[in-house]
Amino acid sequence: MTFAALLSKELRSRLRRERFVWVVIAYLLIMALLGFGFLQRENAFNGGYQVYLLSQIGAQLYALFSFVELFLIIFIAPAFTSTAINGEKERQTFDLLLCSKLSAFSLLAGKLIAGLANVLLLIAASIPLFSLVFFFGGVAPAQVLSTLVVFVMTALLAGTFSLFCSTVLRRPTISTAVAYAFSVLWMFSYWIVYFLVGNSLLITSRWFIWVQWLNASNPITAVNSTVSSGISSFSLYRLHLAPWVAYTLVCLVVSIILFLLSTLFVRPNSLDRFQSWLRNLSKKSEPAKVMKG
Repeated sequence: MTFAALLSKELRSRLRRERFVWVVIAYLLIMALLGFGFLQRENAFNGGYQVYLLSQIGAQLYALFSFVELFLIIFIAPAFTSTAINGEKERQTFDLLLCSKLSAFSLLAGKLIAGLANVLLLIAASIPLFSLVFFFGGVAPAQVLSTLVVFVMTALLAGTFSLFCSTVLRRPTISTAVAYAFSVLWMFSYWIVYFLVGNSLLITSRWFIWVQWLNASNPITAVNSTVSSGISSFSLYRLHLAPWVAYTLVCLVVSIILFLLSTLFVRPNSLDRFQSWLRNLSKKSEPAKVMKG
């Protein structure tokens, strides 16, 4: 089996499922109902759409769509890749993939692209809803493009981490649970650290730069920077980056690292060999400590 054959097979089996069609319908229905409810509330509250309020309504509707789609992507993306590898092992078809001409990189790349194709299709299906915002004004096309970039990077990191969990963990249920736990912590990690450490201590702490980069890797902060103006930029050496640009770089680097780690552990007994290597390394370091003592 070649990479093209694997990708074609994965795309056909995933996109032709009836469950995926219902996911798309529910996804668009949720966003459409929330948008309709918001417009109805604004119409009743303001006594009709006033001309001077149209741009404000458009900006608020855009923010609503952006955050709703972000949460939907984070909670949908892990479902498509969290069982990609251990699911094959559970169905006893993983050995057939290993006997083919596929390399570890091609195998994981095919699984990841096929899983992300579902999420990218959901993002593409929501673009007509976002285009309704331009009828009200208050939103620039550059804002929408930057938001789409944040959505794609969010799906990439969530899908790559879920694929890594599927490679390392043996049971699909456990890898799915870990992937969703990571998604929740990922969204609220900055605020958890913020409230645990405290704002006064955070300002004077030497860990301030690390907490700032933790904020830079937060998807809510990235989307908020594309929705609201006046968000402070992040400093990387002498470069001053917009929050969504810093978020894109962080997601890209972390996704590459997770994907490379997945290629190391996808082969049989690779995790056991890695653990034995760590044990041998610790045993070799023990005599050196004894001699020093």
